[in-house]
Amino acid sequence: MDKAIETGVIPAAGFGKRMGRMSTFIPKEMFPIGRVPMIEHTIIELQRSGIRGICVVIRKGKEMIKEYLKRQKYKGIEINFVYQKRPLGIGDALRKAKDFLGSAPFVMALPDQVLLSKTPATQQLLGENMGATGIWNSMVRVPEKEFRFFEGARSFRYQRVDGNRYVLKGFSDVKRSSLRGFGRTIFIPEALDYMTEEYLNKQSGEVDFLKTYEAIQERFPLYGTILKGIPCDLGTSERYSYYLPIILRFMRREESL
Repeated sequence: MDKAIETGVIPAAGFGKRMGRMSTFIPKEMFPIGRVPMIEHTIIELQRSGIRGICVVIRKGKEMIKEYLKRQKYKGIEINFVYQKRPLGIGDALRKAKDFLGSAPFVMALPDQVLLSKTPATQQLLGENMGATGIWNSMVRVPEKEFRFFEGARSFRYQRVDGNRYVLKGFSDVKRSSLRGFGRTIFIPEALDYMTEEYLNKQSGEVDFLKTYEAIQERFPLYGTILKGIPCDLGTSERYSYYLPIILRFMRREESL
């Protein structure tokens, strides 16, 4: 990956049912964090990390996101929108952005996962992947008392290459691991071929990332890097209530420096 990565995808088509009744009227991605909605924090993070083109994946009924972002002015960045017609999960959402992405590697950023750090999560990830072609996953260290907030984040089997770079050997079954995957990933465009209904999870009805990764690793190397900072998952009403005060305190502290 010698060429700088300048394209990002933000999946935002989910139903947000785990956020409770409020998500019936307001998309989860529009829940406020300070003075701006959750998704705008992700846009700003990508912008600060050198991303110049963003594709936001939404569905019918979430036009509020599109209308809001179109009214904002983000210097040096272009925002496009595509629709996911059926709720087939994140993998399918990424495929919907295929025409926008073309043949270039891209960053996936999940807006309901926030890293509190002086250096943005995406910038940290991009800084580690130079010179190696493959899929780059971000990992974070989660305090044991917060394991329940990251129960859906898988841990990896890994081997250190050098410094903060690791080769990933697949997912780990260790449920008490403090090292978990985080919602920032660099994908090569070929990975989209493995995000089809062929890899559907019959129970969830979504394209299964686990099946996708198992197929991908037979052809492409998987790498990982551990991000520095405090990870926050805002994907449910409980997590949002728990982490929002922590995020706001961090933001006030940064503004006062």
